[in-house]
Amino acid sequence: MSTRQLAPTGAAIAVLASLAAGVAPALAVSRPSCSAGSTLGITKSARAFVVRTAGIRRVYGCSTSTRRVSYLGRGSELGEDRAEGVDTSVVAVSGPRVAYVRNGCSDDGCSETVFVYDLKTRKQRSVAQATPAEQESKVVDIVLNTNGVVGWISEDRVGDPPVAVTRYVIARQPGLFRGIKVIPIATGLDIARGSLALAGNTLYWTQGGVAKAAPLP
Repeated sequence: MSTRQLAPTGAAIAVLASLAAGVAPALAVSRPSCSAGSTLGITKSARAFVVRTAGIRRVYGCSTSTRRVSYLGRGSELGEDRAEGVDTSVVAVSGPRVAYVRNGCSDDGCSETVFVYDLKTRKQRSVAQATPAEQESKVVDIVLNTNGVVGWISEDRVGDPPVAVTRYVIARQPGLFRGIKVIPIATGLDIARGSLALAGNTLYWTQGGVAKAAPLP
């Protein structure tokens, strides 16, 4: 399978640079308790949730063993397809880790970045751009295993309103891949949204109405 070799866009660089020193800048507001807000994902070890304060949606994660709350970013506003911030529709929690997507925009366009964060150690496990094309991408499905491997389905989109022109199935082992292109496991508009699953070292999805599987890269 051939892949495109593209340099990171200004949007991708801006998003990653802002997080190089940690998950997010310090908040002026107090962090909520581990039981606050609306749950986005939960395990015995961790919980991801969103809290609305003064009209602003903020996304947090909490380790149940340490009871410490980490700020993951401002949530993108509901109904805004290209809104900047954490997309609360695609969040996965496995063990003490949370996988989430942040969209950032610049004069070059908008791009999404996939993060895996360990809520117990409060360390970033991985960072990866959402698609090989980087710009105008949209993650529509995400899965995470207990080892910190993350998989997702992302779309390249064009037009206004945006229309999907292709979909990718992508997976990443833990590691900080800032600015490095991703290599799709599968490509095609017939990849079914919501079909992604991760079991052991195998990723599963549906494409063209047929169940597919591939070992993790």
